[in-house]
Formats: sequence, C-alpha cells, structure tokens
Amino acid sequence: MCGITGFSFKDERILKHMTDRLSHRGPDQSGTHVDEHVSLGHRRLSILDLSEKGRQPMQNKDGSLIIVFNGEIYNYQEIKEELPEYKFTSTSDTEVILNAYDKWGTDAFKKFNGMWAFCIYDKKKQQLVLSRDRLGKKPLYYHYDGKRIIFASELKSILCHTIKTPLNKEAIDLYLSMGFIPSPHTIFETITKLEPRHTLIFDLKKKTLIKECYYELPKYKPEYNKKALIQEGRYLLQDATRLRMIADVPVGAFLSGGLDSTSVVASMAQYTELKNLHTFSIGFEGKYDETPYIDIAHKFVNTKHHHAYFTEADYEELLFAVNKFYDEPFGDDSLFPTLKLSALARKHVTVSLSGDGGDEIFGGYMNHKIAAQLQALKIMPTSMRKIIHRMIPDKPLNTLAGKVKEAFKLSLCKPEEFWAQIGGDQLYKPEAYTNWSTNKLKEVLEISNNNFVEAIIKYDLYYHTLADNFLVKVDRASMAHSLEIRSPYLDHRFIELSARIPTKWKVNPFNTKILLRDIIKPFVPKAILKRGKQGFTPPLAEWLKKPKYRALLKEALETLSNGTLDQNWTAFYSKILDDDMFIYDKPKIRLLLLYTWHKTWNDN
Repeated sequence: MCGITGFSFKDERILKHMTDRLSHRGPDQSGTHVDEHVSLGHRRLSILDLSEKGRQPMQNKDGSLIIVFNGEIYNYQEIKEELPEYKFTSTSDTEVILNAYDKWGTDAFKKFNGMWAFCIYDKKKQQLVLSRDRLGKKPLYYHYDGKRIIFASELKSILCHTIKTPLNKEAIDLYLSMGFIPSPHTIFETITKLEPRHTLIFDLKKKTLIKECYYELPKYKPEYNKKALIQEGRYLLQDATRLRMIADVPVGAFLSGGLDSTSVVASMAQYTELKNLHTFSIGFEGKYDETPYIDIAHKFVNTKHHHAYFTEADYEELLFAVNKFYDEPFGDDSLFPTLKLSALARKHVTVSLSGDGGDEIFGGYMNHKIAAQLQALKIMPTSMRKIIHRMIPDKPLNTLAGKVKEAFKLSLCKPEEFWAQIGGDQLYKPEAYTNWSTNKLKEVLEISNNNFVEAIIKYDLYYHTLADNFLVKVDRASMAHSLEIRSPYLDHRFIELSARIPTKWKVNPFNTKILLRDIIKPFVPKAILKRGKQGFTPPLAEWLKKPKYRALLKEALETLSNGTLDQNWTAFYSKILDDDMFIYDKPKIRLLLLYTWHKTWNDN
C-alpha cells in the first residue's frame, strides 16, 4: 500500500507538501516526478521488491510512461508471462502494470486481479490515465475545474491547493442517512471520488476529462449444481488466499472468531506453517465480546495469537484523533477498534489478511435475512397483507407489534423503495437519500432478474457496505499504522461466483451464508460453523447514554445547527437525543462523528 498524488501542471513546492501529507501511507520512501506538464508524487510502503528498483514514480524502458501506484496486483506474475517481449528490470507488480498498459492500453485493467488506484502519465498521448479497482478497496479523489486536474489518495493532500471547498449539503444528507458518503460525492462540493470500476482520462492538451467503466457487473444467472459450486468456492478461497500471501515482508491475519476470518486463516495453512503465523483480534466489554469464539478459532488453527481489549478509555482517546486519518465524516463506530487492531498487527507484520467480503458475497447480513422473510410474506395475497397492516396498531419499532407492522408495510412497497421506506416516520429520510437508494436498488434489481433478495445482497456488495463504507474504514485505519490489508473474499472471481449461486443457497428466512458454510465446513470448528453474525462493534451506544456523552451530543447539535444541518435534521435530532430507542443509536453516533470531524477541521 502507498499514497499517490499529482496534478496537471508544474509546482514542485506544492507537490512536496501534498506528498508529505501522505507519509503515513508510505513511510519507507518518497518520490516525485516534475516536468512542464505534470507533477506526480508517491509515498512508498515497501511490500514487493524492497530494492530501489521498486521505487516510484516508475517509468517504462523508453520513458514514455510514468506511473504512481497504490495497491497490489496479485496476479502480476501470470500477466508477466503474457509479456515475453518486454525486458523487466524489477520484480515488482508496478512494472507489470506499465508494460501491460503499453501493450493493451486501458484494456489491461480488465486483466488485473487486485486492489489499486493509480495514475499513468502517457507522454505519447499526452494523457493522465487514472484507474480504481472493481470494488473500490483503494481510494482516489480528484478536483477538476475545466482546465486542470488534481488527484490524491486522500482529501488532505488535495487541500494543499488553494481551491474553494464549500461543504456538500447533499453529501451531509447521505452521510447522516447511511453513515458514509458514497461515490462520486465527497464532503466538499469541488472534490470528487472516482467510482470503483472506473477509469478517468485527462487530456493534457484539450483539458478534457472522460470517465469510462471498464468492468460490467455480472448478471444473476443461477446454476443448480451444488457440488460443483462448493468445489469452485473451495478452490477460489485457497487460490485467492495464496495470491494474497505473496509478499517480501511478514504476513499475518485478523482473526475475529467468525466464519470469514477463520476460514481465511485456515486456508493459509496450505502455504505456511500456522504455528509461525501471527494473528490478531480485539475484544469488547460485556455482551459485545467475541473473545470466547476467538479463543476457539485460534486454538483450532494454532497460530501465534495476539489479543487486546477495546475500552471506553480507548474510545475517549480516539474520538477526535481519528480525524487525522478520516478526512471525511465517517459514522461507523467500528472504526475505533479497527484502528487499535491495526496498531496491534503492525507491531508484528506489514501485511494482514482479513475476512472482509464474505457477508456481501454469500448473504450474511440481517437485512439479507429480512429480505428473504419479506419475500416469503409476499406469498400471502396483497389484499390480505393490506388488511393485516391496517389492523395492527401503530407502535414503536422496539415493540413486537411495531416490528410486525413494519414487515407488512415493507412487503407492500415497491422493491426499489425498500431502503427508502424502512424505519417509516421514526427516521428522517431526506430526498437525496431516498433518490440515491431507490436508483441503486433499481440498478441491482435489473442485474438480479428482479429477484428482490438477490438485489438486496448485491446492493450491499456494490454500493452500500463495501466501497465507500467498510473499505474506507479498513483503508484509513490500517494506513494510519502503515499496514496493508488484503481480503481473499474480495477477489473479483468471488463476485462472479456469487452471481451464479442461487439466492436460496445464500440466505433464507432462517439462515444466512448457507453455501459458504458448506464450502468451509472442512476448515473451521463446528462451534464457529454454527454461529450467527455478530458485528465488530464496541458498546458505543451504551456509552452514549452516560451524562458526559449526552452533553457532548447536545453540544454537537447546537454547533452543527448553525449552518451545517438544515432545519429538518435539526428538528429530527432535537426530537431523538433524549430517546433511547435502539433505532436512534446509529443516527446519534453519526451526529457525534460529524461534530468531531467538523470541530477538528475547523480548528485546523
């Protein structure tokens, strides 16, 4: 992993500042390229080819192509075999990208299996070619004013330039509704995220910008040979794990005691002695603690395990400090323990594998199960569901009657309006969010053959839980400690496998990850195989009920109501701050983290 930055004009002084602001992403080396047309900067975290030959910016043999690259191309050795006419001077994947682009142009990106954000300066075509991986593991921001482009791995680097950055009100609406800001939006109106699966081409002569999608999302085409799907799933897990263990530095793994991380660590046994493998986990206080399952997992795989606890004291220490690394408001409270987990891992390894992606590929979330339950409810005639819905009295969602009424209401709405309708009048949903969620659900319904449950799974995979959400959390937390995270389940071949698995083998009204449990059955202990989903979540909702945090929330509302929040959000939060109903926990956490971001950035 690294940090990249650059722009379409010459300025060595600003380039140095931009590059230095990314030093946490690449502490091993700093490099720049400056000519009359382009400035490129790179911070290196050395993973492959630790020698000077892997230094960036890197150019090809004749100097016509120059690259700054963040990420890893896991199948670079296989691609290298397709380039026998090129003489390689390093063993890095960066040089493979350059020569692959020289041979195939932007079509080369379709061949890559990995995570990436890079910029190639094509001198012959006088273009800057920027690309981001299929699922958006690596970040890429840019500012384009019609004449010039500025890009970077993180917002703070772009802000070295004197550009106007008014707050993006639509992005704030989306953040408070979901807890993150989806691509292409950012917290600032004048800065944009490049979406996953896209390439951006800036013409240095014409000053024009073209955006292209290089990867078409696979359509749902179920196959009903369960044995073959299980065999393919096992092969993919082992091969994706093998590819992600290629490194010239120590490699370890996160181990939460869940299905996904345990199966990844067990798969690593094919390629290393587990007794020498470092694994890492975090425990919490009380009912949120997964330590008993973590103990089962690490004793089963027999690794060198390192465990730490995340406490309220850790939370207090990080509440404002996180904004050094999270340049935009980010409302998932699991970012705090992820930072501590990354710090723990970095003491022993430079690369760590994780189980991220298993829930999105195989249907592991509660909302996937809810979608299956709603689909089952639709067997009942519409007229009967309407009658039952009217008969049930209006009650809060934390009551049984409230939950049943909500289920019947959702069974009556259009499939694409599921996320816009859930929570009803008890949650405020701005137009920006209802439009965004409805449009994204329409897109995934189309590639899911209008299979509602499949669409809800794909909505999470492509738009909701990964690219600008969990992957942001993991990237910023790990890069804060110069740690690279690799996720076998996010191999794009799993995306394509998922499109061929019948929905009923992923999730039903009672069970999640049905086929995955069959795939990993030989690799994990029964106690873990049978357990349900538990989020990586500290007891923040409980802590927020304490007087000092209630006071901080009121301070947040008072401050943000003065220009950041509109009247609707102000009214909503004024209503819920003293209400301890569970559906208000996430909105409160989002408000608090928006406030800490706002205060940190205003003070600096």
